[in-house]
Amino acid sequence: MKKLSFTVLILFAMAISSYAKGVDKDYYIVKDMRGVDVKIPNNLNRIATIDDGLVESVMTYLGVVDKVISIGSWSMKRRYKYESYSSSKDGSSKNISTKDTANKDNSTYLYGLNTALTLNPNLEDLSCVNSPQGNIINYETLVKSKPELVILRVGDCTVRGGNQEHIDKTIATIEKLGLPLFVLYSPSYLKLSGTKSLKDEIYALGKVFNKSKETALLYKYLLSIEELVRDRTKHIKAKDKSKVMYLGLSSSALSDGGVALVSGDVADTYIVEDIVNADNVYNGSTARVLFSAEQLYSINPEVIILFTSNGFHTKDKLYNKKDYKKLSKLKAIKNKRVYSLAFNPMYCSIRLEYPIDMLIVAKASYPELFKDIKVHEFILDFYKKVYSVDDATANELRSNQILDWTVDDDF
Repeated sequence: MKKLSFTVLILFAMAISSYAKGVDKDYYIVKDMRGVDVKIPNNLNRIATIDDGLVESVMTYLGVVDKVISIGSWSMKRRYKYESYSSSKDGSSKNISTKDTANKDNSTYLYGLNTALTLNPNLEDLSCVNSPQGNIINYETLVKSKPELVILRVGDCTVRGGNQEHIDKTIATIEKLGLPLFVLYSPSYLKLSGTKSLKDEIYALGKVFNKSKETALLYKYLLSIEELVRDRTKHIKAKDKSKVMYLGLSSSALSDGGVALVSGDVADTYIVEDIVNADNVYNGSTARVLFSAEQLYSINPEVIILFTSNGFHTKDKLYNKKDYKKLSKLKAIKNKRVYSLAFNPMYCSIRLEYPIDMLIVAKASYPELFKDIKVHEFILDFYKKVYSVDDATANELRSNQILDWTVDDDF
C-alpha cells in the first residue's frame, strides 16, 4: 500500500476537523447532576426554570437572568402579607409591622417577596408552568414558552424530593416533549450533610453559562462565612452547647391538634450542628413534624429559631398570641431567645441567602461570640457583594425578606 502524500494527509485532517466543527458548532456539552450529558446551545437565550428561586438568584449574580422566559414557582409571582403581633407599652397585645418603622402604630402587617422577584420584578409577568398550589406542572404551558433549555431543581417545593416515582415521571415527561433538560439536585433531595450539593449546583450553573470562574468566586465567598462561624464556635465543648430548636408556627399545626412543626435532620439544621456547633435538640430524620406543647416542654430548648412555615412568623407571635400562651414557660420564650430566619416563600431547600440564616442562628446561639457582628449590617453587605446592588436595593431586599427586626433589635 502506497503511503499517502503529505498533502493528502493534511486535507484528510482538515476534513475531520471540519466535520467535528460542524457537529459541535451549535452546542457544547455540560454534565448535569444526574451525570447526563446535556447539549447547551451556544447562543442560549430562552430558559425555563422549575425551582423556587435558587436558579434565578445564581443567574442574577451571573448577569444572565434576562434569559429566563418562564418560571416554575408562584413564589416569584406573589406579594405576601402577614399579620404581626407585638406588645404595647401597657402590656396589651396589638399588631404592628417592623417594616414600616415610621408608622408602627398604624401598621398591622409584614410584607414579603421572594428575593429573586425583588431583584427581577419582570419575573412576575412571566408564565408559570406550575399550579398556584405548587404541585402540578402544566406541560402545555412549558412547551408554549419554547425554551431552548429547561433547568429543573429537584427537592424544591415545585418538585419535592420525597416521591422518586413522581420525580422520574416529571423528568421523563419533559424529555419526551423533546425539551433539553438540565437537572440539579438540592441538598434536601440528596440529604447530604452540609452545603456540598449546593456547591455542585452553583458550579453546574457556572458551566451552563460558561462562567465557571464567577461561580467559583461566589462559592468561595459563601464558604468564607461558614468558616468565620466555624472558627468562632469550634472550641465549644458538648456540655456548653446551646440547645436549639427549629419551629414552624403554621396554622395547620394548631388545627391538627398540635402547637408547632419541628424540623429535624435537614440541610438547615445541619447548620446548627456542624457549622454553629450548637445542639439541635430535635434530631429526628423528618422535617415539619407536628409537636404538642407537652413534647416541646420535654425538650425545653434554650433557643428557638422560627422558619417560614405556611407564612412568616415573628417572635412576638410566640410571646403574645393567646394560642401560644401555654408555651410561656419554655426557657427560650421566658428568656426572650426567639429569632426569625429570613422569609423564604415556598421554602423546601436552602437558597443562595443561607449565610444570612446561618449568622442569625450563630448569634442567637452564642451572642457573646458574635457581639462584634451586627447582623443587620452584614445582611446589607451580603446583598451588595452577591448581587452588586446599591444601598437602596439592599435595604429593600432586607425588608422583603422580613429582616427589619434585626434593625429594630440592633441584632
